[in-house]
Amino acid sequence: MQEFYTNKGGSFINFVKFPRCYNSLFRRTVEFVLKSEKIEKYQINFVMISDIEIKKLNNRYRNVNRITDVISFLVVPESFVGDVYISKNRTQKQAKRYGNTWQQELVYLIIHGVLHLCGYTDYDIASKDKMFAKQDKIFKCLFLQD
Repeated sequence: MQEFYTNKGGSFINFVKFPRCYNSLFRRTVEFVLKSEKIEKYQINFVMISDIEIKKLNNRYRNVNRITDVISFLVVPESFVGDVYISKNRTQKQAKRYGNTWQQELVYLIIHGVLHLCGYTDYDIASKDKMFAKQDKIFKCLFLQD
């Protein structure tokens, strides 16, 4: 359940515990976001984890003692190396609540996680509005292309 993708420039995307049948869409999503942000070199790991595991990460690194759907870490900023963790349980529940397929919900959160790596935040109203407007626009573009 792990898939590496390396492009000609040496950048790579790694998906761990994601459903393989969607990996080409996930990879295209990441590349679309990074291209929109003019980022050409990158190394990003996407890891699907449980609610318990993501709650521990959220508590340890953000001092927030609750489950979140996605958490991102830009590990080496100068080389754009990062990790994005997505909760499997939370995304399945959210997909039903928002009327998305699980695939669509994962794409939405992959976009969100990559935007965090790019420096977008959602910690105040103005930043959140800016981030979600960009996220929604990218999501619509991706699904209008199919």
